[in-house]
Amino acid sequence: MRTIVVGLLFGLAPCVPAFAAEGHAPGTVKTQSQIQADLDHSTPALGIVAGQATTVVETGAGQIVVRRRQDGPNNASVHDDVTETYNIVAGSGTFVTGGAITNPKERTAGITGGVERHVAAGDFVVLPPGTPHWFRKIDGSITYVETRFAIGKK
Repeated sequence: MRTIVVGLLFGLAPCVPAFAAEGHAPGTVKTQSQIQADLDHSTPALGIVAGQATTVVETGAGQIVVRRRQDGPNNASVHDDVTETYNIVAGSGTFVTGGAITNPKERTAGITGGVERHVAAGDFVVLPPGTPHWFRKIDGSITYVETRFAIGKK
C-alpha cells in the first residue's frame, strides 16, 4: 500500500495547480482496496491491449489514472496534446520511446526505431507531447500511475 500511496503522491504533483484551479474539494482519496478492486474488475473496450485502469481524478486540465498491463500485445501510442508521466509502482518491462508507430491501423505492431529501456518499480517516465511510446515486453505485469496534463494550444 505504501508503494501505491507514494506513487500517487508523485503522480499528483504535476497536476496540483490545475486541479486546484478548477475548484475541486481539498483532496481526493482513493484507497488501495478501491484501486485494486477497480483494476480487478476493469474491462476496457480494447481488451488486453489497453490493460486495466481506474481513474483517480479527472478534470478538463488533465487526469490521473492507475493502470495495470499484462504481458502480451500492447498498443503503441502518441499524444500530440498532452504530457504524460508514469510512476511505475509494481512490476517491470521494456519500454520504447521515440521512433515511429509502425502501423497506425494496427498499433500492436509497435514502434520502429526509438530507444528501449527497462523500467521497474520506482522508475519515473516523462513523455512530452508527440512522443511515440510502447511497452514492447512486460515481465508478467506492470502497474503505474499515469498523469496526463494538457498543454496550451498555439
